[in-house]
Amino acid sequence: MSYHIPILTDEIVDNLKIKPDGIYMDCTMGFGGHSESIAKKLNNKGSIIGIDLDPYALKMAKEKLRGKYKNIIYSNSSYIDFPDILNSYGIKEVDGFLFDLGISSYQIDSEHRGFSYRFNGPLNMKFNPDSKDINAEYIINKYSEKELSDMMRIYGEERFHRRIAKSIVEKRKKKKIKNTFDLKQIITDAIPFYSNKVLSRVFQSIRITVNDEINTIKKTLPKAVNFLKVGGRIAVISFHSIEDRIIKHFFKDNSNSNLSTPRLKIITKKPIIANEYEKNNNRRSTSAKLRIAEKIV
Repeated sequence: MSYHIPILTDEIVDNLKIKPDGIYMDCTMGFGGHSESIAKKLNNKGSIIGIDLDPYALKMAKEKLRGKYKNIIYSNSSYIDFPDILNSYGIKEVDGFLFDLGISSYQIDSEHRGFSYRFNGPLNMKFNPDSKDINAEYIINKYSEKELSDMMRIYGEERFHRRIAKSIVEKRKKKKIKNTFDLKQIITDAIPFYSNKVLSRVFQSIRITVNDEINTIKKTLPKAVNFLKVGGRIAVISFHSIEDRIIKHFFKDNSNSNLSTPRLKIITKKPIIANEYEKNNNRRSTSAKLRIAEKIV
């Protein structure tokens, strides 16, 4: 699993100010790289609660960490449901939250998941492929032209959103769009030049919609602050400007000196980014931005 490289690990561990007996939530556990780095700082009274929507990723994290660390709780669920998990263990407050909002190399490279235009596979794109929620195929074949256009404009910031949406609707009248290569062909035929960036933006916008990523992080951040101890910290890694703006404004709004009682203090005035060594060794780290805030009241 060498290609599952956790990003900005040292920076996260340093800035979360890990307490040896603290309780920490890794809300996007993945293959457990960040959790392991936190676990190394804990004593037998400290613990980590690792959440991931992807059952396979969580299974691999368990296999990797279970024999080495006994103080990790695993939960296959959406991080928006973390209060229920805490309540089930009688935990009222935690010392730190970590959210890594990126998609893993494993997910991108899994042809059967349909996340990437590089492989031909079914249009799924669900983080939990077994969930009953809508998939990418439903969105591509059922959304109206305006809904498709708005999705690509808002979540992909794609300037050819109208042209691509119109082409999708025209093509699906003749035949249902079922796989990633069919969609890729429609996109490339619709734009005046071939561009991987356009494909990336469109696929990103679909994935965000399928998993309701933006609404989920927007709803979860206030909950995280409510469950965070005073002096505890929340760290968020984002990978595109839409998410980064949400994190930036949430931290800013909750640390505003005009508020009667600001709840947060921003630790990172500018986002932390990967150093050149990490960028050279992990291509995915080049777009990562880490923002951290501390609860003050």
